Amino acid sequence: MIRFQCVVFALVLYLKGSLCQLNVCGRAPSNSFILGGQNVSEGDWPWQVTLQRSGKHGGHFCGGSLINKKWVLTAAHCFDRLKRRINPNVTAYLGKVTFSGINSHQVIRRVEQVILHPKYNSTTKDNDIALLRLHASVTFSNYITPVCLAGRGSMLPENTISWVTGWGNINSTGPSSDLQEAMVPTLNKAICGYLLSPETLTTNMICAGYLNGGPRICQGDSGGPLVTKLGAAWIQAGISSWRKDCAQNNSPGVYTLVSQYQNWISKKIKNSLPGFVTYI
Repeated sequence: MIRFQCVVFALVLYLKGSLCQLNVCGRAPSNSFILGGQNVSEGDWPWQVTLQRSGKHGGHFCGGSLINKKWVLTAAHCFDRLKRRINPNVTAYLGKVTFSGINSHQVIRRVEQVILHPKYNSTTKDNDIALLRLHASVTFSNYITPVCLAGRGSMLPENTISWVTGWGNINSTGPSSDLQEAMVPTLNKAICGYLLSPETLTTNMICAGYLNGGPRICQGDSGGPLVTKLGAAWIQAGISSWRKDCAQNNSPGVYTLVSQYQNWISKKIKNSLPGFVTYI
């Protein structure tokens, strides 16, 4: 039943002339800084991006996800201090799984434009979402593939099994040199809000993590994807946004709810739209 619905959905989009990514997005053929996570292999999460700056304080500063051949999705707060939104001196690395070893399938693209959501609030982190346009398209392979995006109306119930990926801090000594993965369940929003008080959760946020220890996002994971699987496809439900304290228990991660932004993303990208899938 799910497979039939997906085929019909893809056909309807095709007939409307939308060059969406539903025929390629969310496929990770090799798939069988996250606290408590584990290293991954090349091709496990082929949409994962590391964003890096050059210069004295350069290197990895945020994650992101490839959503079509020329656009990356990430968090707006990654660019709070960025003065230039055009040619921002940021580089996107795709197909990369380690900072210290060989990345056989790595592709490098310069970020030529950063588009922050117009209602992004740097204090509350509401609407913490940004689009990055690459200076040149990438070619899809088993190691570099776009992720599907949760479409408007998607519902992720409590305890939906999801995965987070990133290069953030894995312990008190600092960040990992290898891409990490961790399985986390979505959380009841009321419980999450109570644990994170006095910070406020908005309708544009979703929580995931464990109440007593377990893997969780930390510094350096920002902008990376929270994904869940539907059939054969991986769907990005959230963008790593903020947490109260990644070193403490009962401090779940908060993610930007991707399904709230289908119209905005489509309006900005215009052509070759991402593959939006309604998760119910």
